[in-house]
Amino acid sequence: MSANDDARKRFADLVKLNGLTSAFISRETERRILEEGVTRFELSLDDARGLLRTVAADEEFVFESETNHRIRQVLERHAGKKGKISKDQFLQTSAILRDFSNDAIGEHEAKRQIKSIMIDNGWEPRRAGLLRSKRWYKNVEV
Repeated sequence: MSANDDARKRFADLVKLNGLTSAFISRETERRILEEGVTRFELSLDDARGLLRTVAADEEFVFESETNHRIRQVLERHAGKKGKISKDQFLQTSAILRDFSNDAIGEHEAKRQIKSIMIDNGWEPRRAGLLRSKRWYKNVEV
């Protein structure tokens, strides 16, 4: 086994080790793992990224960057031309996000991420309830 193959195997083990605590890999964790692959294991960025994705697919890890991209597409569809998202659509999207993450993130965190995506894209909540308020949206902490 060459030194490069040994480095690749040790890097793959590092990726698996990071997935032991949670199958959901945040952007910060993804960046840190790639950084270690490049600096400590002397892999090229493309090799480290490819190996990270391969191990993640084998171990069924989920990346925050991928789920956020998918959720942004769902929210864009819900927002329509007016850029408003209803409470029901918000809750449905929260459930979809939890499904995408294989329940690695909780309901509160899913709602927080969705609200953050809405803010970043300029989408507004639609009024809901008997008093037609946006309280349901304001109660979600960012």
